[in-house]
Amino acid sequence: MKKYILLACCILFLFSCSGKKKKLDDNGLLTQEELVSVLIDIHLYDATVSTIRARESKSQPQLSQAYYDSLILHSHECNDSIFRASVEYYTIEGKIKSIYEQVVDSLNALRLVTEQAERAEKNAK
Repeated sequence: MKKYILLACCILFLFSCSGKKKKLDDNGLLTQEELVSVLIDIHLYDATVSTIRARESKSQPQLSQAYYDSLILHSHECNDSIFRASVEYYTIEGKIKSIYEQVVDSLNALRLVTEQAERAEKNAK
């Protein structure tokens, strides 16, 4: 059941980013807010894949890069080169730590929501 909740959360995050906000700054890089959103989606995907692979005995082909390029980055209207340049820029500017603090805070909040939903489901049984 955890797998389905986590998968639903991933899908929710992927489609929650479809708003008409400014995604690129004046330099053609992702804004800090958009980079946070992309990184959250990437980490949720990685967690989902890790969970599924841990439960299955057979090995699965590596789909991560294709997934990042075709679904995550596409849903954020950017490509691999913009993503990489944005990460590099914010790292050089010393802002990547702040960005990752936001990512971790968001993932922790999502974890708490997921745990509460699991407890509620368990209590309902």
